[in-house]
Amino acid sequence: MLQLLHPLPPASRPAPPLSTVVDGPYECTVDEHGTHPTPTLLSRTRAQTSWLAAWWLQIQARQLAAQLPPALAAPVLTWLADEDEQDHVRRLLAVHEPYTLTVTGVGAEHRLAVTLWQPRGEVTVEVQRR
Repeated sequence: MLQLLHPLPPASRPAPPLSTVVDGPYECTVDEHGTHPTPTLLSRTRAQTSWLAAWWLQIQARQLAAQLPPALAAPVLTWLADEDEQDHVRRLLAVHEPYTLTVTGVGAEHRLAVTLWQPRGEVTVEVQRR
């Protein structure tokens, strides 16, 4: 099983500016499929903006590629280097469209996904009036 490390900013790019516009939250997950009968959740976080969600996706993809053999890591590294695709990801997320990157590894498939977060179960909101 691949190990996902604590996310660190990529050395080649500075951290994205924190936007004052919160357009999320987004649920960001990494699942492993294939080594167990059910998918294994490897990582989950929430990002408050589409920019941060796209940045998280890049960090996770870079960490995943670092743990794969070079032949399997090449498509991930190509995806990371493709500025047009990165722009496409940011644009999709900005209009609340989900994005999934599927990476085939040794004996397993990894899915890095970003979706608009939806609360599970019933949510009760109480309003107090004065």
